[in-house]
Amino acid sequence: MRPVPRLRPRSCNPVAVKHDAELRWWLDEWLPVLQAGGFNPGDASELLDGEPAAPTYEGRRWQQARAEVRRVLKEAAIEDESFFDGKVVVDIGPGPLGFPDACPARVSIGVDPLAERYREHGLLLEGSDALYLSVGAESIPLTSGSVDVVVARNSLDHVDDPQAVLSEAQRLLRPGGTLILNFDVDHAPTATEPHALTSERVRDAVRDMTIVHEATPDQPHGGAGQVVVMVARTTMSSRGG
Repeated sequence: MRPVPRLRPRSCNPVAVKHDAELRWWLDEWLPVLQAGGFNPGDASELLDGEPAAPTYEGRRWQQARAEVRRVLKEAAIEDESFFDGKVVVDIGPGPLGFPDACPARVSIGVDPLAERYREHGLLLEGSDALYLSVGAESIPLTSGSVDVVVARNSLDHVDDPQAVLSEAQRLLRPGGTLILNFDVDHAPTATEPHALTSERVRDAVRDMTIVHEATPDQPHGGAGQVVVMVARTTMSSRGG
């Protein structure tokens, strides 16, 4: 791996502090596990049907990425492994886990305000066809009605404005498009997760869509609260705007 630049605090602005803390987690907590020969999350092998960890860091990174695609489908109760094939897919807040890179979409886009800093620190997968937009998901530079699937897994309580992000996701979706959400509820806000979400609040934000699946898996992301998985679809006659 190439040397990475030293992480320096950007400012005392709360958003900048949040971004610094998030980047520090990826560098200090997530990356060393992959470098040491493991996976993080550690169930990647199980999601890959027992596939053993690759002997190289790069190989494990791609395994982790492929596992994240299967994780999203499994949580959303989508049994068709070709669900993303031929589609335009946007992942909001992917981090460097690699879902956009391994997603078999026609166009796969990761939207993350830290994307450029991930690149600077060597966290993005090399040789990927995915596109990354280093912007907040409150205003995504894509035209309305141009996306088939929007995924937001464990990112809604990290963004600056969850309501604006959900509105933007709906603006992007084509008629019949799919929104796949996975978020924590009933946990105290933190520096990196400043929003306390509720299922009711999210349902209200997507009230113009049809919720086709909702579940509450056992394990919350941060160790407190409850995970909610919600899959919603736009109507065939809807238009973004």
